[in-house]
Amino acid sequence: MCILGGRRCPLYIPRVRHSFQVDLRGVVELLSSHLYSSPDVYVRELLQNAVDASTARGGAATRTPVVVECHERPGAAPVLSVEDEGIGLTVSEVHELLATIGSSSKRDTLLEPGQDYLGRFGIGLLSCFLVSDEIQVVTRSARGGPGVSWRGRSDGTYELRELAEGEGRTEPGTTVWLTARPGLEDRLHPGTVRDLVLRYAGLLEQPILLRTAAGEERLAGRPLPWLHQDTAGLLAWGEQELGERFLDAVPLELPAAGLTGVAFVLPHSPSPSSRQRNRVHLKRMLLSDAVDGLLPDWAFFVRVVVDTSALQPLASREGLYEDATLAAVREGLGAALRTWLTGLAEREPARLQALVRVHALALKALAVHDDELLRLFAPWLPVDTSLGRMTLTEVTRRGPVRYAATTEDFSQMAQVATAEGMCLVNAGYTYDEELLHRLPAVLPGVDVERVAPEDLAAVLRPVGEPDGAAARSLVARCRPVLQPFSCEVEVREFSPSTLPCLYTAGDDARFAREIDGTAEVAGSFWGSLLDRVGALSVQSREATLVLNWRHPVVRRLSGAVPEDALRTAVEVLYLQALLLGRHPLRGRETTLLSGALSRLIEGSLDGSR
Repeated sequence: MCILGGRRCPLYIPRVRHSFQVDLRGVVELLSSHLYSSPDVYVRELLQNAVDASTARGGAATRTPVVVECHERPGAAPVLSVEDEGIGLTVSEVHELLATIGSSSKRDTLLEPGQDYLGRFGIGLLSCFLVSDEIQVVTRSARGGPGVSWRGRSDGTYELRELAEGEGRTEPGTTVWLTARPGLEDRLHPGTVRDLVLRYAGLLEQPILLRTAAGEERLAGRPLPWLHQDTAGLLAWGEQELGERFLDAVPLELPAAGLTGVAFVLPHSPSPSSRQRNRVHLKRMLLSDAVDGLLPDWAFFVRVVVDTSALQPLASREGLYEDATLAAVREGLGAALRTWLTGLAEREPARLQALVRVHALALKALAVHDDELLRLFAPWLPVDTSLGRMTLTEVTRRGPVRYAATTEDFSQMAQVATAEGMCLVNAGYTYDEELLHRLPAVLPGVDVERVAPEDLAAVLRPVGEPDGAAARSLVARCRPVLQPFSCEVEVREFSPSTLPCLYTAGDDARFAREIDGTAEVAGSFWGSLLDRVGALSVQSREATLVLNWRHPVVRRLSGAVPEDALRTAVEVLYLQALLLGRHPLRGRETTLLSGALSRLIEGSLDGSR
């Protein structure tokens, strides 16, 4: 306005072409390639701005619907408008907020302090350039002043015009108009817009009305769907919303973080290293369906849907900013899940048992760090043993807990342990060895002992008299045969009697085999280097071939057998033991296998004649 001859008269501001303060084309490319996961986020940004404007104005504006209207034009690109009755913008505010990229500090001074706003960044409107080459904003401020029209283009220019009285909006608020970019007309189609409004803003308290040629539909303004629901209701809603039939549902509530929601127990067992995919709403506006880092690492067996008012979004508003608040929320959600699991163990063991069948690994990950839960879960957590699958409690009832630290060790010892009635635990799986080590601390009186393959020969029964001398003579004759393979020979009595021998090799011996095998196929440079590594790495390198005195072939070898026949038999038994123990054959052992088999075939043919 201006003063002319004592009278107020409208101030005419001519249409002036201005330029953005950045290279807008580069910014749009950055938004589409690196910041936003999809051009569909334009709906979220428009609705977020509209709801923030209504919150800033307060009063009835927060209860007045935001109107989303699809304008279909036969033969022309579709147009979308979003209208609110919020606080609106003045001419100077339009310059600051719509023409300056990243002006969050200026935006904060214009909005009422202490209000519950959804957005925090000044780049949201620019996301509309992902689907439109032109954005038009018509606004009028509730603080007074004329209406303003702003038209921005993806070529980096914009026009600003102050509207005459009666032009544009007559009441405070803002209307944004988009025209679909060629090739992206489907993004502004009524059906697509409806789905996107429901996806991003379906939980908002403020009503949202969608107007199309088919009529008007209310898409928001309802209570949070997980409130006041029992388990059956939560599972039904989760299946409808997320498309999975979950095993269980856990209500979540952290009042200090303004958080409510539900954790759904997955119907399958994911990898512990898999990325979390949680649905997070910030003040009822969807951030993302794939938020990572909201839960502790051990809680990979659940997927959560939450709404919170305390957490800060990233610039893309598709993830959460890592700060002390997020760390506290993560800890709180972990405590809520622990409390739920404790309740199942104490009051509903059948539900816990069903959970363990699918998510034993996740529960082990939790029990490793929580003595109380290990004590509670021990009757259900399973481990593999030489006597079959058992729970930790069942294993402890059989006396001292003996375990093999790796699956390779277990495969060497399992057959003999089974026949001897020994309960040997395979602790080669994730978390199992750690859990076994913690058992004595939570279950008094439990002894836990690691058993290595080289220890097995020591606990097997030695050959007694009068056969002791024959057994010792057999060892003396067999040792030169296996000396080139760094393998010792012993004779013991063990079950099953159908197993003629057993190859035992500890970590040192297995490492030596790996070094030797690699050196055989390596070039001259790497071969000599590996030889030096092997020479420096260990002192005790030998494995052991344990012959079973109960097997008739072994007893026969202790008699008057020619040296050539003994060598062939011992070589075959050595190779058999390697294969039964799942040890890969080295090059010279493959050659040995071929030669031994040839000699056996020749001997068989000679015998037939």
